[in-house]
Amino acid sequence: MRVLFVNPHYTHDPLTLLLHPPLCYGYMSNALKANGHDVIHADLPFEGNRPEVVATYLDDYRPDLVGVTSVAQSYYHALEIARVVKEWDARTPVVFGGPHTSFIGPECLSRHRDVDFVLLFDAEHSIVELVSALGAGGDTTVLGAVPGLVYRDGDAIRTTPPDPPSLDLDQYGMPDRSIFDMERYAHYDYETVVMTARGCPSRCTFCSTTAAGRAARWNGPKHVCDELEQVIDLGFSSVFFGDDTFSGDPRRAIAICEEIVRRDLRIPWTSNMRAQDARPQVLDAMREAGAYRVFVGYESIQQRTLRLVKKGTSPERLYKTANRIMAHGLELHASFIVGAPGDTHETLAATLDFIRLINPTVATFNVMEPRPGTDVYRNPDRYGIAIPDPYWYETTSWLDLPVCATENLSQEEIRDWVHRCYDEFCGDGFRRPEVMERLEPTRAEWDAAADKVQRHLPILSG
Repeated sequence: MRVLFVNPHYTHDPLTLLLHPPLCYGYMSNALKANGHDVIHADLPFEGNRPEVVATYLDDYRPDLVGVTSVAQSYYHALEIARVVKEWDARTPVVFGGPHTSFIGPECLSRHRDVDFVLLFDAEHSIVELVSALGAGGDTTVLGAVPGLVYRDGDAIRTTPPDPPSLDLDQYGMPDRSIFDMERYAHYDYETVVMTARGCPSRCTFCSTTAAGRAARWNGPKHVCDELEQVIDLGFSSVFFGDDTFSGDPRRAIAICEEIVRRDLRIPWTSNMRAQDARPQVLDAMREAGAYRVFVGYESIQQRTLRLVKKGTSPERLYKTANRIMAHGLELHASFIVGAPGDTHETLAATLDFIRLINPTVATFNVMEPRPGTDVYRNPDRYGIAIPDPYWYETTSWLDLPVCATENLSQEEIRDWVHRCYDEFCGDGFRRPEVMERLEPTRAEWDAAADKVQRHLPILSG
């Protein structure tokens, strides 16, 4: 059978953003091709950035199945693609997947007739089973045997249990990058993405990865370095490890770094990291292996907020982590939630002062966007937030106004604070001498607090 995967378009100009190939399609392509099926990929951000562009692929390729992945922010665009497919030929099956629709499968089918199926979570196996079921006629008996599938059975919507998550990620091989126009990606951006893990050891209540409840799983060091060699051969000169936390398994992280050095893979790279994973031995190994920057989700500097969202850290540790990362020769990209539970005008002003003191290379400011499946979405009252439109992801209104308000800040005030944070951080006077002089007593307080947590510094043992 012929399978067309589609990377959704954007409401705004995609060429103002980082663009990386959606590797989930590459992994599913491996499985489909191994079972005799054909796969192509339509990359709408590069192909006119309009849903109607899909019609050209439909005319030329005439697929037997169209697959669309989405996060919450691209769900609206995925629905537009489904509409185009059904207008072209209503008999062509449309299957959704990805980290958003995995939590709203029945809702998706009940609200949107243009979507025929939803595949849940890891889909390398289930996409092959679905294509085989459709090739056998697609009746409800064979569909009911496909793992992790949401489908219609007359007027009913049924869901089959997904397979348990595989702990051996190496079995999936390297993603099939032949379905992507990698020359175009390399021309657009010198950096590309490599995924070496799935899941996360944290339990943050606002995160879809946590909500999936799937154990953290890892690729082995040899596999990771084999893939690095591949992307170097494709012409990229930098890599972003897109795992939720590259060093969640510190021994594996060090082993990867040692293998990079052993093979003399001279490519700079960045990664995500939890504050509690910033161990000195790991940071040293990363720096030696070419890492130049780490991204850390700080989210908040309020202890009550960190505890409420189960961030698993403290303001003192976050402060100490910033100093430690930069002391080990790495740049810091610190990310914060504006309008987190408990935020006020005063806490956000204090957050800007905190950022002045730690002085990261990059700081980004994001609003809280409660996503289906998370505890924050299911129980907003517990977090002191209000979500005026629970189906916010079916629109693009989140581009203009934050999704939710807090007990202390309106949606408009949160939006204005995001603008203020960026304006101040990017402004020439953010750390002007008189401001830093004013903060010297505050710095002394943070230094003293951080010294108290020094004895709890995570180390490798055994």
